[in-house]
Amino acid sequence: MTIYMNPEQFFFGLSCHAVQRTSQRGMKTKHIANLLKFGRKNYQNGAIYYSIGKKEIAKYKNICPGLKEMNGMHLITSLTGTVITLFRNKDFLLIKHSWSRMTL
Repeated sequence: MTIYMNPEQFFFGLSCHAVQRTSQRGMKTKHIANLLKFGRKNYQNGAIYYSIGKKEIAKYKNICPGLKEMNGMHLITSLTGTVITLFRNKDFLLIKHSWSRMTL
């Protein structure tokens, strides 16, 4: 399967997998930019998770009203900044940082 990247996707450092997921899930480059700028940042499993939820929407509603449509969007980057994947899920319990599991 050949995956073509546009210059914006290349600029954001998307992996081939992330490009495929953005097209499958209807996410645009403006969503990626907003996730990186306004998303809640969590370090977990050697990656960085950026998430938009109700708290971020309320906090930045005057700056970026478009966040309302991004409720439940998540973006995962490597520690070097490459976007690994994107997904939608309103259940934030899946990305909670659990120290008890990390020490096992």
